[in-house]
Amino acid sequence: MKKRNVLAFVLCMWSLCLWAQDAAVGEQKKTAGKSVTVSGTVIEEDTNEPAFSASVVLLKPVDSTLVAGASSGLDGKFSIKSVKPGKYIFRITSVGFKPYYKDVQVAASKPSMAMGTILLETNAAVLDAIEVTARQAQVEMKADTFVYNAGAYRVPEGSALEELVKKLPGAEVAEDGTITINGKEVKKIMIDGKEFFDNDTRVAMKNLPTNMIEKIKSYDRKSDYTRMTGIEDGEEETVIDLSVKPEMKKGWISNVDGGYGTEKRYTGRFMVNHFTDKLRVTGLGGANNLNQNGREAMKEAGIDFVWENGKKENEAGRLRVGGNARYYHRNTDQLSITNSETFLSAGANSSFSNNSGRTRSGNTNVNSNFRLEWSPDTMTRIMFRPNFSYSENYSNGQSSSVTFNDDPYAWGMSDPLSQYRDYVADSIVVNDNRRWNHSDGKSYSVDGMLMVNRRLNSKGRNLTLRMRGGLSDSENKSFSISEVNYFLRRKPDGNNEKSYMHQYNANPSKSYNGSADLSYSEPLFEGAHLQFSYRYQYRYSDSDRSMYSLDSLVSKGVITQEQLEAFPLEYIPGVDWLELARNYQNSQYATYKEHNQEATVMFRYGKDKIRFSAGVSVQPQKTYMDYTKGSLDTSVVRNVHNWAPRIDFRYKFSETGQLRFRYNGRSSQPSMTNLLDVTDDSDPLNVSKGNPGLKPSWNNRMELFYNNYIPDLQRGWMVHMNMNMTKNSISTAVLYDEASGRRTTMPMNIDGNWNTWTGLMFNTAIGEKKYFNFFTFTSFYYANDVGYISSDSDVSQDVTSDQIVNLSQKSTTKNSNIGERVRFNFRNDLLEIGVNGNINYQHARNDLQENANLDTYNFSYGGNVQVNMPWNMSFSSNIDQSSRRGYDDATMNTNELIWNAELSQSFLKGNAATVAVKWYDILRERSNIWRSVSATQRTDSWNNSINSYVMVHFIYKLNLLGGRNVIGEEPEGRGHGGGPRRGRGGFGGPRF
Repeated sequence: MKKRNVLAFVLCMWSLCLWAQDAAVGEQKKTAGKSVTVSGTVIEEDTNEPAFSASVVLLKPVDSTLVAGASSGLDGKFSIKSVKPGKYIFRITSVGFKPYYKDVQVAASKPSMAMGTILLETNAAVLDAIEVTARQAQVEMKADTFVYNAGAYRVPEGSALEELVKKLPGAEVAEDGTITINGKEVKKIMIDGKEFFDNDTRVAMKNLPTNMIEKIKSYDRKSDYTRMTGIEDGEEETVIDLSVKPEMKKGWISNVDGGYGTEKRYTGRFMVNHFTDKLRVTGLGGANNLNQNGREAMKEAGIDFVWENGKKENEAGRLRVGGNARYYHRNTDQLSITNSETFLSAGANSSFSNNSGRTRSGNTNVNSNFRLEWSPDTMTRIMFRPNFSYSENYSNGQSSSVTFNDDPYAWGMSDPLSQYRDYVADSIVVNDNRRWNHSDGKSYSVDGMLMVNRRLNSKGRNLTLRMRGGLSDSENKSFSISEVNYFLRRKPDGNNEKSYMHQYNANPSKSYNGSADLSYSEPLFEGAHLQFSYRYQYRYSDSDRSMYSLDSLVSKGVITQEQLEAFPLEYIPGVDWLELARNYQNSQYATYKEHNQEATVMFRYGKDKIRFSAGVSVQPQKTYMDYTKGSLDTSVVRNVHNWAPRIDFRYKFSETGQLRFRYNGRSSQPSMTNLLDVTDDSDPLNVSKGNPGLKPSWNNRMELFYNNYIPDLQRGWMVHMNMNMTKNSISTAVLYDEASGRRTTMPMNIDGNWNTWTGLMFNTAIGEKKYFNFFTFTSFYYANDVGYISSDSDVSQDVTSDQIVNLSQKSTTKNSNIGERVRFNFRNDLLEIGVNGNINYQHARNDLQENANLDTYNFSYGGNVQVNMPWNMSFSSNIDQSSRRGYDDATMNTNELIWNAELSQSFLKGNAATVAVKWYDILRERSNIWRSVSATQRTDSWNNSINSYVMVHFIYKLNLLGGRNVIGEEPEGRGHGGGPRRGRGGFGGPRF
């Protein structure tokens, strides 16, 4: 190489032209063999989200010939390797965006060239003319985040978020509104990474319209404390994070839905959203009498907002404020019928009970909260969160119940509650109980949190102070009348024993608390930190339960039995009579003063593909209790030490795949009132006792999680396993008196409780254009449940704790549950059709009580169809056969064919208005029957929910002062969760 350079230099002396030519040749040889990696990140300018699968290329300046290229990943990052030094045209293209061009010079002096973050500008003209040639992926995965594309799921016009979530792979929505995704319960719903109505998931599920949602993300969100300090506190919560369509983030967006139907069903709701670059305001309101548990009517109104000044996360002067206020009122009229079997001693002995009741109740809640995050400089962050709530409630109920010592249906009864008196002479009827009750109360609470974090250098050293405090006050009253006939107990005159009770309870209580946390993080070496934290907390609570037995006025000669039974339920006598009727034995007063400390040390390491943290918390607690009940007046001081280790390890295989393992251990103490040797016999059929011998419990929880995703194939899979084991868990021992039907209970420690759950999910698109999709979710649950089975012993009402211990029998139930869900569907621009199946098998064996043994199947299968017609009409329908098999009670082996249908017509400009007719449970097959089985009891229940009705809806959507795309204008957006906006995020087809 040197000789050639010398030769070139000599030749240049002879001719300038020859010198230039040879110099160029020499320079080419110097750079021969060297290559450079060009990298960067592509971001969508309108959403500030990563641009997935954008085409990034280098072109020759002379003729625009392609030299090298790559596609951006789920995080928007790209990397073009083995690029030779030289001049190029750098170009980025993605469907729906304007092309990005830049002239670049790739130098050989460095092995890499960083292009930084590049913003792609939306191309509205392309959006209007785009021809979709492939389907959006139903679900994508990125590390520990599941991303569901709303446009890949069709739901009927005007549907709220709940209907869309029910279709997500791995998601379940229970009757009570509880949401689980891949086995994890969702605690919060957010919009674009910002909180929405705090922790009330029901508000979003029932009110947010699906047509404003582009993506649904599910992930474990760290606590405010961890996100601000970097110190893991183990308080992660699973959240749903909704991404709103960009065209809906401009101006005012409104959605109004009103409907009326048969069975006097009605619904009405509205939501108004105002978006700017820095502000989001949401107002909502509604009223309906649609329900799943009894007959309910509800009303609500609320407002939620968030504003930020536009500065970045760690930029000086960054400010974000937000909050909400909400009013909610509900009335319920519930009829319920229940029959239960309580397993007794070994063999086939059981106690049976039938109950029928009606409860009218109502509650009103007003709550509000506020959030402030401020960074006065680049090294300091401040967070402030105050909250307020107020509630009122009432309940009126009446019920009738009968207890049997044998199965009443086996004796030929079809309606035991109306036929039991015909079987009293056969000695299978133990008692009957008629009960009336009323309760009302009100409460309020105020609390707040202030946290200040100060970074001491750029390497991770920081100091954090967090202070919290709150107070609450409540006042509750309750009244009850109970009439009991004991058919197996006789008085000297030969008649059966009876009892009549009329009680009044007053329960005021108040509490307040305050705490301070100080934490410090010290960097050790690259990627490693050692973290220390200390917390002191003081809590005070005061509760007073004053019980008055008005029936005692009869035995004291103040009134007659006839006068007592003439008193109304809510009767409160004068001061003199009230004090005379005071039940000192069951009135109680308790004051607690707690001094809690927690010291934590944790090691954290994070570099490249590995994240690891391990630590332990020590929790000294000192509690003072003053307690008065009957003749007992005591002061107790308890000193205990809890501790809690935890480990968190994750390995990132790629941008879309990871393995994670977590372990948490924790000790917990029994309540101090459970440790007192006191008896509560305010209900003569349910007597409870304390247990001074209770020990602390210890819980181990382990979790293993693996997922991966192949973007090009739209194929993903997940494995999720967890295990819980508890030592010295607190169970309830029960002694049952066959002669009276009385149950005497006492808490007792027990070993052997553990359970494990495994879920496996697989989801894939099929075909070149991804018109087909297949989803399967397999779950396995095994539980080793231990408890104390009831003993059929003839014991007195004054049974001692030792008698309960000696007479109780330990029972073990081994319960295996295997479930499988499968869904296969086809979808194009006009039609979606799918089939689904679900089966769940339960195998349970009890070592003492054969009546607890089960081999049951619950299974369902069916299909759904949705057709979008050219004249803005849409039809959707689903039909499912649900079956139960294997139950000894033939009435539980049922088939329910549930068929729902909807026809909608959209009209006006941009299809802003829609009329929809919805028919629920067309065949009137839904039974409202549920069964639950535990180691000690089987319960079947029914309520008076209305499931079959027809409703006509009118829906109106409006976008004022927004972008050019008004709600309803998207060609595929009508009649499903959201239409495709551009060819990204799982779209196939060409890239320009």
